[in-house]
Amino acid sequence: MKYYLKVLTVLSVFSLCISSCQQQPRNENRKEEVPPKEVTAPEQIISTKEAQALYQNYSKNRAPLIEAYEAKRVPEQKFDVARYTTYDYKTIKQYLAFIEQEAAKANVEISSLRFYFANYPDQVSFEDGSKIQHPRQNSIFIVPTLNKDGQDFGFFTTADGNGRKAVLLREVTQPNASGLGLLQRKTKKTYAGFNLNFSIAPAMFQGDQSLIMNRGGSVPPPHTLGDF
Repeated sequence: MKYYLKVLTVLSVFSLCISSCQQQPRNENRKEEVPPKEVTAPEQIISTKEAQALYQNYSKNRAPLIEAYEAKRVPEQKFDVARYTTYDYKTIKQYLAFIEQEAAKANVEISSLRFYFANYPDQVSFEDGSKIQHPRQNSIFIVPTLNKDGQDFGFFTTADGNGRKAVLLREVTQPNASGLGLLQRKTKKTYAGFNLNFSIAPAMFQGDQSLIMNRGGSVPPPHTLGDF
């Protein structure tokens, strides 16, 4: 009986050793979870109090002027000044990924994003036939820039036979701008600066790719409760 007890004890110890040896490599190969690095707030973050003051300044110093101007233009229609433009978060992420992709294809780096103030025309649709959701309302459009000779310029990309290259928007919208040269492109189209022409086509020439985003949701109308 004692002999069998000794045998069982030895077998038990042997089994524990095998089990321990088998488990040890799995523990060594297990990757430690690293907590995500906390993002520091940009220096440009402002307080809610400052944001409220900015909003109220617009309400006092800008909105009445716009309303008065539009009332003279179309007296029979009530005009409510737009207070913001909105894009859903997924669209913003998609836009950022898209412009980074196109910049990489053209071997350039995006230096900044410009948010241009804009104003929709008093008509029902754009030149491409898409509906204008809020005629006469203010809006914005977003333009990525690249840095050239110490200055930032908006750009788009185009095919150059060997891939993609970046073209400064100013070379198209302001072809007589000094120091920037002219695009040697034969066309009957006339391009004005952003302040004169709101209807720059998404693809100005075959092979061109615009990086400008607009057509967000402007409020009002329809009337929506804002934050301030």
